[in-house]
Amino acid sequence: MKQPTPVQMQMVPVGLTGRDVIASADTGSGKTVAFLLPVKPTHSASSPVALILTPTRELAIQIERQAKELVMGLPNMRTALLVGGMPLPPQLHRLKSSIKIIIATPGRLLEILKQKAVQLDKVKVVVVDEVDTMLKMGFQQQVLEVLEQVTEERQTLLASATIPTGTEELAARLVRDPVRIAIGEKNQPCANIRQILLWVEEPSKKKKLFEILNDSKLYQPPVVVFVDCKLGADLLCEAVAKVTGLNTVAIHSDKSQWERNRILRGLLDGDFEVVISTGVLGRGLDLVNVRLVVNFDMPNTMDEYVHQVGRAGRLGHRGTAITFLNNNNKRLFLEVVNRVKPTGSILPPQLLNSPHLHEQQRKEKQRVKQKLDDVLVTKNNLLDIIRKHDRRKK
Repeated sequence: MKQPTPVQMQMVPVGLTGRDVIASADTGSGKTVAFLLPVKPTHSASSPVALILTPTRELAIQIERQAKELVMGLPNMRTALLVGGMPLPPQLHRLKSSIKIIIATPGRLLEILKQKAVQLDKVKVVVVDEVDTMLKMGFQQQVLEVLEQVTEERQTLLASATIPTGTEELAARLVRDPVRIAIGEKNQPCANIRQILLWVEEPSKKKKLFEILNDSKLYQPPVVVFVDCKLGADLLCEAVAKVTGLNTVAIHSDKSQWERNRILRGLLDGDFEVVISTGVLGRGLDLVNVRLVVNFDMPNTMDEYVHQVGRAGRLGHRGTAITFLNNNNKRLFLEVVNRVKPTGSILPPQLLNSPHLHEQQRKEKQRVKQKLDDVLVTKNNLLDIIRKHDRRKK
């Protein structure tokens, strides 16, 4: 018997009591098992009793695989995978066989609900995985539409490695009197991952990537390289294969789901040496044999950065994440320093000496000072404060 992870030790007992949970825990910390275990077997009703919502098809497929392993041997605990990009008729057929756990992406589930092919009124446990993505524009409305079809007498479990303040306020509306669980540094990269930030100008990025793939100390296949667009993934894939001769493949949302599944299986089985990916592999996936991630393009937000570097250190394994940075990413300089510096990683001098960073730090100091000034009571502003807060009718 393996030792449970810290998030499992905290989340499973709370989940089994039926309480709502908002859980933030490091990437690769075992959150999936932690939210699957509270789903209790039931012999009554032929309707689903548990619903798990995820933002990507790949993550839904992975969760269903883990759910099947957990309920193996339990009678009457069938699962159904409802995701886009795969044929609808087999999914509708599956729903006819007394399903207990649905794992779904919101779009496909809404499509099926409109056809009245499934009822969610008996669902007792709802899990929203990667909740920060699920409550962003694009998914938010779909998630709320789905939850309207579930009884309010439900248990709701929300999980992610990053839950920004704005999301937490919205998430809090979906739960009742939740237990908040935070494992590791909140919204920070997993401590198992060595982060290397390199200042690389745009024209030199390919050359730098080839150097890394030729460096015996750094190169450990399979390597996942993250880029910011689909065309970039295809072009870089061609270049890496041509220059290094390594078995390289690109994965992004324009590929068919069958092809995406094949690549993901190949990555897990060690068939590929380099996988160039857009954000589709960035969240939640257990790429257990990946020890090196390269952010060829810096992600758009530091939360996405936390998730992408998190593909390199799963369930206690150590990993390395190398990120290329230049002035194209200047919007994020202050956040990069604030989040990465505390981990002890060495930051490039070009970043630390950047006028953009210094300007952002100056504005941040001003904001903090302004906040303090707003709440600081002095002899001179006391009357103003009293007037401002005097709610009596004039």
